[in-house]
Amino acid sequence: MMRTIDIILIAVMLVAATVTYKIKHDAEKQVVEIKKIQRQIAFEKDTINLLKADWSLMTQPNRLQRLSDIYQSQLKLQPVDVTQIGLFDDIPMKQADDIEKLIGGSADLIASVDTMSTGSVAQTAPAGAVSNAAPMRVVVPGVRP
Repeated sequence: MMRTIDIILIAVMLVAATVTYKIKHDAEKQVVEIKKIQRQIAFEKDTINLLKADWSLMTQPNRLQRLSDIYQSQLKLQPVDVTQIGLFDDIPMKQADDIEKLIGGSADLIASVDTMSTGSVAQTAPAGAVSNAAPMRVVVPGVRP
């Protein structure tokens, strides 16, 4: 009986050691993967900084003026004339669309189309009719009317 318990305990210890080793090995693999991703992030940040520096060099006004002078025959660029600059008020208003005309007369349009009573919206009484319904009153706790 004692040998059986010893063999079971030795087997349990071997399984526990194997599981511990596997967990440690997986954790080390994850650490290596994290370091690899961190190196990739640092590389991408360096690349972004390099591209920003390159962009600032490419868009320098002196360089752009020089290129404009070199390629003037192909680009045919002209300086901005004072008459080309206007005010916001000089822009003409947009012409009204058909939908805006419909919205302008929407009360007549709705009155002629919407005749269905669903019960979800309170029906308004026709002009001159007397309603027996009491007006709705909203009560907010802690606020006096």
